[in-house]
Amino acid sequence: MKSFIVILFTFMAFSASAETIRMVQAAKAFLGNITDEQASVAYDDPIIEEENKVEELKLKVGDKIQFINRDEVSHNVSAKASDVVLFDVKLQDPGAKNDKLIELKSKGEYTVQCAIHPKMKIKLKVE
Repeated sequence: MKSFIVILFTFMAFSASAETIRMVQAAKAFLGNITDEQASVAYDDPIIEEENKVEELKLKVGDKIQFINRDEVSHNVSAKASDVVLFDVKLQDPGAKNDKLIELKSKGEYTVQCAIHPKMKIKLKVE
């Protein structure tokens, strides 16, 4: 019983510290934590893209990334390191109903990239 309580407490402490990052796909770039309103005009406003473009993320196992496509086109985002695939959100059409929440489950350094738009790329380090 005592070990169960310790495990439960450890799980609760770990879960409470997990972070969710909002990663918006707009203007054919990954933009961090912007609003849907900003995303809707990012394609025509290079300042929004420049000020919010994400090129590197450092997160922990258990953290989550919410991929939000507010671009005018579909995206296909995955995270890979050599032959190891951390996640693949598959084809993601624009719109809130297609948002994808990904929990990071493995440590490592990955490249997050859109298969359709290869210049959309983030370096992801999961500790």
